[in-house]
Amino acid sequence: MIIFYTATAIFLLCDIFTNYFVNELYFAFDQFYYILGTPLYTAFIAVFILSVIYVLFELGKAYKSTSGVIRSQVKYLILAFSIGFSGGVSSYFPVYRIEVYPAWNATILISVLLATYAIVRYRLMDIRIAARKFFIYVGVAGFTYGIFYLVTWIYNEIFGGVYTTNAYMAGLFISPVFVFAFYGLNKLLIKISNKYLFVGLYNYQETINKLSQELNHYNDLNKIINLIVETIKKTMRLNRAGVLLINQSTKPAHFQIAKVVGFNEQNGISLVQDNFLTKYLQTTQKPLVRDELLLLAKDSRNKKEKDSFSRLHKHMEHIEASLCLPLMSSDKLIGIIVLGAKLSNDAYSKEDLELLSTLTNQAGTAIDNAKLYQEVQDFNKTLTQKVDEQTGQIKEKNKYLNELLEMKTDFLRVVNHQLNTPLSVMRGYFSMIDEGSYPVKKGVALARGGLERISQTVADFWDAYELEGERMKMEPQKVDITSVVDRLLPEKKKLKLAVQRKLKLSVEKPDFEVPPVWCDLKKIAHVISNLLDNAVFYTEHGSVTVSYELVDNSYVKVNVKDTGWGISKEDKKKLFKKFSRGSDASGLHPDGSGLGLYIARKIVEGNSGEMTYSSEGRGKGSTFSFTLPIYKNQKREKGDEDTVSREKNIVIFDENI
Repeated sequence: MIIFYTATAIFLLCDIFTNYFVNELYFAFDQFYYILGTPLYTAFIAVFILSVIYVLFELGKAYKSTSGVIRSQVKYLILAFSIGFSGGVSSYFPVYRIEVYPAWNATILISVLLATYAIVRYRLMDIRIAARKFFIYVGVAGFTYGIFYLVTWIYNEIFGGVYTTNAYMAGLFISPVFVFAFYGLNKLLIKISNKYLFVGLYNYQETINKLSQELNHYNDLNKIINLIVETIKKTMRLNRAGVLLINQSTKPAHFQIAKVVGFNEQNGISLVQDNFLTKYLQTTQKPLVRDELLLLAKDSRNKKEKDSFSRLHKHMEHIEASLCLPLMSSDKLIGIIVLGAKLSNDAYSKEDLELLSTLTNQAGTAIDNAKLYQEVQDFNKTLTQKVDEQTGQIKEKNKYLNELLEMKTDFLRVVNHQLNTPLSVMRGYFSMIDEGSYPVKKGVALARGGLERISQTVADFWDAYELEGERMKMEPQKVDITSVVDRLLPEKKKLKLAVQRKLKLSVEKPDFEVPPVWCDLKKIAHVISNLLDNAVFYTEHGSVTVSYELVDNSYVKVNVKDTGWGISKEDKKKLFKKFSRGSDASGLHPDGSGLGLYIARKIVEGNSGEMTYSSEGRGKGSTFSFTLPIYKNQKREKGDEDTVSREKNIVIFDENI
């Protein structure tokens, strides 16, 4: 190329300062003047032809080494140059008096049309960009041309010529002024073109560039995604846009929709199910234009790749996607920006793709940083949750320890009262018998009562120990629960408190035949006895009523209702716990161990039933209920021993109380 430039400069100087290049003209075809060829002019034509051949040679090399849209651009440039030159070269024939009418110059128009087609179809250049640059270059050239002739006129008028000594000296001052004026004019023309002539293009570029800079100031993933989609869609005037991100938490990783506007969401997901698209974007890291896919398919070296490009083209056409942009972070594909067509139906220009590529590079980094920030936030939240859970467990354990301490206190109190009190009474009676101050027969009878009280307390302790250790064996059998109640009720009517308080103990006859149940007869009888005893002990006046219900045709429910003191809100919290008694229990029933309800509930649960209670509050009575499974030909297999499970230590209170 240096040779061609040097030769051109020589020809130009010869044309200006000598007659060796052009020295004669002649009139041909009664309408045109032609130069008569000289040896130097012939050399110029030879250099020009060689230059064209060299350009075509370089374009041919580029055609072989490129593919896709660039290959198509080069192809149409080769055609345009070849056709335009083959016809235009006929203009040199009359120079040598070969009178060929210059009609072949029409091929230049064909070359212009081919170049125009490449511009429109294959984004050979952006007309708006070219027009803006043309405006600036013409303005600068006009300024330079005007200054040249102005300075020439001034030199001739003042110094008598351009090449005088004074003219050279003046040039030393004029040259810096010209440089500054040239630089200022260039900036002014750019500002005018951006502000008044190509304001849409300028604002578009500024907005995209500003967005690229702003992305790094945010760490909220949703805000970044919304900003990208809305800004691109609004600025480029698109009908649809969306962002799909790779979810690395799934195995294998797959795409999920971050945001789509205008696209059908299902179509967006289906696009990235084509692994060829993601692999292609990962490899090239460049925008993929739908209109170029068929060209890529045409240039493909194997059938599989060709079919993949064709399939991808149909898929993008189906979902109305025009452009796919890879979101990269550290050379790794983390997502895809999918864009629809422009509302103006204009094609995506080369500068569009360059700006969008710059944007996606910034966006990929910003999105990856935001995802990392979100993961840190999630980890912090999880860590906080774990700490709260551990703290809660510590508090729960502390609460349990406090309950154990309270249980220990209650146990010592019960032991002191339930064992020490009868022992003290017995010691007193035996002392009086020894002294002869109390009848032996009467004293022994009273001492026997204390002994029975100690025996019952120890039995309760042992039952509670068995239940806590999960060793209480159940021996279920077919039981007529009504006969158990009918047998126990007369005994309870004879209790001293029941007689003194004139309590009415009765059974409410059901309107159905109570079916037999499957349970341990002896232990369930103990439960019913305990509930009837409690009802009598804590009822000063009124009645105690036993009733039955059927539950889902699978269970019989036994209710023991009284009109006694009821249960306060404070007492409900510790009901069914070991050594737990109501706040007024000692006044109404001083001999209770606080184990009765605990043992009763464990026995019921050991027989596959459930014990509940209800009370409207202090002074409004209470109802204790338990369920037992209906007998349906169950059989107790040998070695099958039902035991009470520790998992049932959780007490479920009746919320209707």
